[in-house]
Amino acid sequence: MKKMMACMAAICIAGMAQAKMPDVAEIVLPGEYPGHLQDVWWDGGEHIYWAHTWDIVKTDLKGNILRHVQVEGHNAGCQLKDGKLYVAVCPTAKRRIVAWTAKSRLQVNEYDADTLELKAKHVMPAVDRAGSFAVLEDGSFVVGCLRPDDISASQVRFHHVSPDFSILSTHLVDNLKIKMGIETIKRYGDSLFLMCYGAPIVRLDAKTFKETGRMGGVNGTRGFVYDGQSCWVGVSKHVGGKRSAPWQSKLVRLEKDAKKVEFFQPRSESTKK
Repeated sequence: MKKMMACMAAICIAGMAQAKMPDVAEIVLPGEYPGHLQDVWWDGGEHIYWAHTWDIVKTDLKGNILRHVQVEGHNAGCQLKDGKLYVAVCPTAKRRIVAWTAKSRLQVNEYDADTLELKAKHVMPAVDRAGSFAVLEDGSFVVGCLRPDDISASQVRFHHVSPDFSILSTHLVDNLKIKMGIETIKRYGDSLFLMCYGAPIVRLDAKTFKETGRMGGVNGTRGFVYDGQSCWVGVSKHVGGKRSAPWQSKLVRLEKDAKKVEFFQPRSESTKK
């Protein structure tokens, strides 16, 4: 029995390793939303999670909606872990009005990955505006911040947080021309990738948080997926181009670019700085 279980586990792991996004140009999310797309998460299998400002949507790889819930905003960076969807949240003064108080606390909400039922709200003592989220290999995670008003306009800030939601350390990245803060954080292999409006993507070592490179030409601030072969970016546009209209969203597959793909691949020991 133990050998059979081990064999089944090995098959499952191998299947996950072989999973990939579909070979299409784009995946369109049906419907219209009052807030734009903030982030996306692909589970490595058959599901994509779309985090809009006031909505979370779960679809299959064709974009067919499986679950849709309205949530508190500003709802942003997301990632799955152990059957739960974690979302960085900056509560707003009113629904559908993006207005933060001066004393916003760092917050991460926890949802059931299957039903999208809210399970817990984790509020941390840091006075900051959570806008992006990524889980690290050891189960701890990082939360990136939006519009920090107590640091330089050329800096961004993120917090390293333990699995029990205690803040372990706080970090700054310098020399970035930004408008909003860290919109998206993704971990691939041994690296973290920070994406900010108007700035190149910053790569950090996922253990030391030291910078290891930058790259322009990819805008992943409204969601980003790297499936090992291609890069996908989230896109949101107002219906009919009218700013007063709701938003429509999709994932767009970038043209294959060897340099861009290489930037997101795990680095060998010989190439690490």
